[in-house]
Amino acid sequence: MVETITIVLGIVSVLLAFAIGANDETFASVVGVKRLSVRTAVLMGAVIAIIGGFFLSERVGKTLRDNISPGLFDPTKFPDQSPILISIYVAMAISLILASVFGLPISSTEALVGAILGISIAKGNDIIWGWDGMGKVLITWTTSPIIGFTISFLIMKGVRYIVGKSVRSLRQHEKANSVFGVLLLAMVVWTGLSRAGNDINNAIAPIVPLFSEGGDWYQRIPLLIGGIGLGAGLIIIGWRVLKTLGNEVVELTPESAFVTEGSAAMIVFFAVIIGIPVSGTMVLVSAFIGAGVGMNMPINYKTLRMIGIFVVLTPIISGLIAVGCYYAIRGFF
Repeated sequence: MVETITIVLGIVSVLLAFAIGANDETFASVVGVKRLSVRTAVLMGAVIAIIGGFFLSERVGKTLRDNISPGLFDPTKFPDQSPILISIYVAMAISLILASVFGLPISSTEALVGAILGISIAKGNDIIWGWDGMGKVLITWTTSPIIGFTISFLIMKGVRYIVGKSVRSLRQHEKANSVFGVLLLAMVVWTGLSRAGNDINNAIAPIVPLFSEGGDWYQRIPLLIGGIGLGAGLIIIGWRVLKTLGNEVVELTPESAFVTEGSAAMIVFFAVIIGIPVSGTMVLVSAFIGAGVGMNMPINYKTLRMIGIFVVLTPIISGLIAVGCYYAIRGFF
């Protein structure tokens, strides 16, 4: 029975990683400035997702598993916890895939935390609301978009000042664009590695304890599987989200795309290193806006408003779906 459930959870985990990859907007900037085609971007993103998930995921996973609702992911109670795990996965997958079909980037971290909170409240589990648990997550969710906007705006102003002082001819302008294009690709790789380290745990955090009895490489198997699933989702469906964020929020230039990715990379990488599950979506979208405002470019507030609505609704919807799914399937276990 345990072996069968483990296989089922593994399959569902891969499907969820697929859904997260389908909603990954990391490469939107390089698509927006046409430095990479959508096909090349998703293939490159898939490889980076596997690498980042394998090497940068451990600390964020611990926060998600142990510091929000203690005991919710207790491996000693497996397989009795199967309805909880499956409900969380299903809730996240439905939220992410629906948003991806419409090309809207939403936060997989918010979907996971919303599902965890929904199940915890329904079961009467204790929730840590202080700094050691949800307090840290909520403060990060609130401040990271502000930080993303501010850093992106300030760096954009600085870049424009430097370029304005040093670029005097069309040839110099084209050379500057080429330099920023190369720097942009470097920033995208950095962002992709950091995002994978953050996002893959959203898919595999609950099943990591099932691989705890073994060596270091054995314990990393879920990370590798999650990275493969995320990469597949990015290739098959993720191009829709790349086109939306890369083309419909603000018109990008190589300079603004570089600033956007650089700002997002710094924030998400720092959060991954210290183990805080940050919303990479909110950081990247706010960095897009900051760079656009810094360049005095028009912002598409209609698309931005839709993204904002889904940011607010994602944890609520995910929590409700998780609770409904839990009560629907718990009788089968």
